[in-house]
Amino acid sequence: MKRLFLLLIIIINALSSFAQKNYVYPIAPKDSIVDVYFDTKISDPYQWMENPDDPRLIAWMESQKALTQKQANKQTRIWTLRGQLASMYNDVDKDITEDYKKTDSKLLSKYVFKYELDRDDRAPSLLYKQRQGSMDRYLVKIKDFRLGKKDHVVIASYDVNEDEDIAVVRMSVNGSDWQTAYLFELKTGTQLSDTIKYLRSNSAIVWHGRNIYYDRYEMPEKGRELLDKAIGQKLYYHVIGTSQEKDQMLFQNPDNTGTNSIHFFKMRKKLFFYHYQTINKQMIKVLSESDINPEKFLLKSFLYYPNVDSINMEIAAKRGDSILLMTNWGAPNGRVLLVDINRPNQASEFIPEYDINLEDVDKLGMDKITCIYRKNDQNIALIFDLSGALLKKIEFPKGKKLNGFYENSDLVNHTNFNITSFYHPPLWYQLSLKDLTFKPIQAVSVPYDPESLETRYVEYESKDGTMIPMYLTCLKETKLNGKNPVLLYGYGGYGITVDPNFDQSTALLLLYGGILAVPNIRGGGGLGNEWALQGRNLKKQNAIDDFIGAAEYLIKENYTNPDKLVINGASHGGLLVASAMTQRPELFKAVIAEAGPYDMLRFEKFTIGAVSTNLNEFGSVENEDEFINRKSYSPLQNLKAGVSYPNLLLITGENDDRVPPLHSYKFLAALQELGDAKSIYQIYITPGSGHGGALTQNDWTDALLFKYYFLFDQLNIDFY
Repeated sequence: MKRLFLLLIIIINALSSFAQKNYVYPIAPKDSIVDVYFDTKISDPYQWMENPDDPRLIAWMESQKALTQKQANKQTRIWTLRGQLASMYNDVDKDITEDYKKTDSKLLSKYVFKYELDRDDRAPSLLYKQRQGSMDRYLVKIKDFRLGKKDHVVIASYDVNEDEDIAVVRMSVNGSDWQTAYLFELKTGTQLSDTIKYLRSNSAIVWHGRNIYYDRYEMPEKGRELLDKAIGQKLYYHVIGTSQEKDQMLFQNPDNTGTNSIHFFKMRKKLFFYHYQTINKQMIKVLSESDINPEKFLLKSFLYYPNVDSINMEIAAKRGDSILLMTNWGAPNGRVLLVDINRPNQASEFIPEYDINLEDVDKLGMDKITCIYRKNDQNIALIFDLSGALLKKIEFPKGKKLNGFYENSDLVNHTNFNITSFYHPPLWYQLSLKDLTFKPIQAVSVPYDPESLETRYVEYESKDGTMIPMYLTCLKETKLNGKNPVLLYGYGGYGITVDPNFDQSTALLLLYGGILAVPNIRGGGGLGNEWALQGRNLKKQNAIDDFIGAAEYLIKENYTNPDKLVINGASHGGLLVASAMTQRPELFKAVIAEAGPYDMLRFEKFTIGAVSTNLNEFGSVENEDEFINRKSYSPLQNLKAGVSYPNLLLITGENDDRVPPLHSYKFLAALQELGDAKSIYQIYITPGSGHGGALTQNDWTDALLFKYYFLFDQLNIDFY
């Protein structure tokens, strides 16, 4: 009898333990909404979540925040992790050499600026001083620009006109891509009366004496800032000391839909423009220039080329009446053309195409240019004079990234650049522009032995047989026993390459025996423009297959197993990991998806979803083939009932107006309804932030800790 009683207790305890693994999620109301695309009906019961003012959404979000807080309360060792991450961020010592201090090109600048966090504020203010013999003084006190107590205001950027002793500071409120610019007199530190509104994060500001050129947009209706596309782009000229209403409008983007944008910048005494023209009812791309004097403003077009997504053009430098243009037009790996700005479509080859990918072309002082190439996991710099003669070839270490290898000034004899990796901070060097020799100018110490770590460069086969390269960073002593904790990170869009880049939080993972895996999947730019095109639009599934293939390789080659594999991506990478999760849920222990678009059928209805960049990347649901394709990988539309999806942490900004948080809300509501209740599906909403993440030090720290505690917990890393 006693044995039977004990057996019943054991069974009851086991059942109770089993029951505790089931999560109870907030119930989201469902509407009977059906959208029709061609002959296909798509049920969208959570479409009401697209209205940020819907009281049902507000209540649902509060319930989700309570669930997230409940999970946070379980993070019992958060202070241990906080201390270890603080050590990784704070215990980095950078010692500048005396030689560098003597030859620093920054000595030519009149003013020195720095950010500093006040004790009584949430975001850094901007301080400055004259380089010679003055003390720091405030230029911008961030709290002076806060309209309400709950507002998060940050300095997006600043630009200095030292000839006129004026600075323009661009401010963003609550993480929005909408910005306002303020002007300051540097001799006195006083704010001028000028205020430039209706800027976007991609708007340019160009100095002309004391005055400025800028481009602005029409502001959406109040309450529609997270939903509507920016339209009505125009170029203006502002005279310092006058109101914005008196600014002279010089040029209007002919595309008033907001799909295509104009871009402009200053080089020497010219303004250069990338824009569009309609010729014979066809839109083509154009490069133009104008005198910088507003009284002589007139766009003169010098290069016309097809409006084709696969053609890239980038002006690198000016040589007399010509420009040096980096392009892949007629050269998939990239080349440099010499283009006459006085004679339309007159171009000659300046630097030919080579058998490796050309990544960047820049000015290098007064009389040189530098071309940066990538060969597998290595950067190679070729330095040319302005006649096109090769002066020097420099091969940089494998598995690392070259940064800042250029110099815009004609007045300096040296320039500085750095090399970084996945496991050490940037190492700075100084390059002599006379003899092209370089030497280290900084010694860096970190709270661990970087020599104990390494980055391997491997290849694996994707679903269609394509070989995909991948960086693997880990301790040199790592054994292939199938038990290593792995963070697989991906992006895979817009031709953007995930290069070696130091992140202190990820470095802590490496020290605990973790592996960071970063594949250069198609859709990204790791192997050039053609590589990017192979993961774009109708070929988007290639990018997802490549990412899934990376997981399969890591498991097959005994690096890890599905219970020790977490995937992470942000923005396009958020879409990538969510798609991989819905297609191959059995491969992953957990998913961390940040600021991603998860409803690809509704993506183009909001903010930047229908700009040309995104239409080229994903296609449009107004095209039947592209609709079918987008539906095939859209995470929201591919969730299925009863599937055991991996644990999920969604991270989104409360005020993200680039990829609105509605994507995260709808995806989470559907997953909590359809997924296995034994898995945790949660959302971390960063307060007051936009697409770029947290805006204040406290919010940034809290978000980082929550993410990495979740990561370490899922990987079963016992941090101590």
